[in-house]
Amino acid sequence: MSRFDFTFQQDSEDNTGCGDRFPSRLKDHDQWLVTQDKKPVAPSKGWQKLVNLLTFTEARDKAEQLGGEVAFVFTESGPFIGFDLDDVKVDGEFTSEALGIVRLLDSYTEVSSSGAGLHVIAEGDHSDDHKHRGNLSEAGHLEVYDDGQYFVLTGDVYDGSTSVESRPTVVGEVQGDYLPECQKFSFTSQQKPVSEQEFDGEETDATPEQVRRTIRACVKHSEWDVDQEVLRLWQGSDEGRPSASEADMAFVKQLYYWCKGDQQLMDECFRASGRMRQKWDEVHSSDGATYGEMTIRKVCRTNSDTFGGGYVEKV
Repeated sequence: MSRFDFTFQQDSEDNTGCGDRFPSRLKDHDQWLVTQDKKPVAPSKGWQKLVNLLTFTEARDKAEQLGGEVAFVFTESGPFIGFDLDDVKVDGEFTSEALGIVRLLDSYTEVSSSGAGLHVIAEGDHSDDHKHRGNLSEAGHLEVYDDGQYFVLTGDVYDGSTSVESRPTVVGEVQGDYLPECQKFSFTSQQKPVSEQEFDGEETDATPEQVRRTIRACVKHSEWDVDQEVLRLWQGSDEGRPSASEADMAFVKQLYYWCKGDQQLMDECFRASGRMRQKWDEVHSSDGATYGEMTIRKVCRTNSDTFGGGYVEKV
C-alpha cells in the first residue's frame, strides 16, 4: 500500500457514458473534440482553432454516434493546464512519486485509458523556463499539456478528485521540481549569432547556406519524404497559413529539425531567410524576451526529432 492513502474509483463504462463525472468547469467551455484511437475525427482538421471546437454536448453525442471518445482541448486563451503522468504503475500500484504530484496539485484527477497513468487538470500556466516533458525518478514520465494539445478523457476519477481547482502557485512548483529547464541562450539585437548557449541538440558548425542546400538536396531524392514547404517558408511565403506569425512558427519548427536543435543556427537561418523582419528582434515579453527568442523557446520545448544526416560541403 502506498504511503498516501488514496482510493481508486474506476468506471467500467467507456468514456462516452461518463459525462456526469467530467468537471462542470470543463463542460462549460466549448473546447471539445471527438477522437478514435486518440486521433481527431470530429473535427478531423482545424481543431487547433477554438472556433472549430465542439460544445461538450455536441462532442458527447458525436462520440456516441461514431463510437469514439471525447477529448478536451487546451488553448492558449483558456485557464487550464494538464499534467499527464504516464507509465507510473509498478507492480499494479501507482508510484509514491506520482501520487505525491497528484496530492500537491489537488485538482481533478482521472486514470488514463491505459490504466497505467493519471491525468490531472488544474488552472495555471506553463512555465516558459521549463520543458513540457521530464522523466520521473521512480517510473514513467510527466508531461504538461497546454496550447494545441488535448486529453482523451475517461471519467475514471481517482480519489474522488472531481473538480478543477485553481492552483497557479503549485502548478509552477511542480514544473520547477519535475521538468528540466529550457536551454539558456540570448540573442543580440544586431543580427549577430548567439555568443553563448546550452542546448540538448547536436552542436554544429554548419552555415545557413549549408542547411538550405542540404534541404534542397534531400527534396530532390524522391525516396525521402521531405516536406517542400520548408523551402517556400524559407523564401518568405505565408501560403496556406492564416498569418505571418503562424508561418514563422511553422518555419522555426522545420529549422529545429534541420539544424539538429542548435538554437544559434536556427536563429542564423531565420535571419538569412526571406522571413526576417524587424519584428524578430522586437521585445514581446515582460521579461525582455524578443519575438524571435519566444518563438525558438516554444519550439524547443515541444520538439525532439532532428535531422540525422550530414550537411553538404561548404562552398
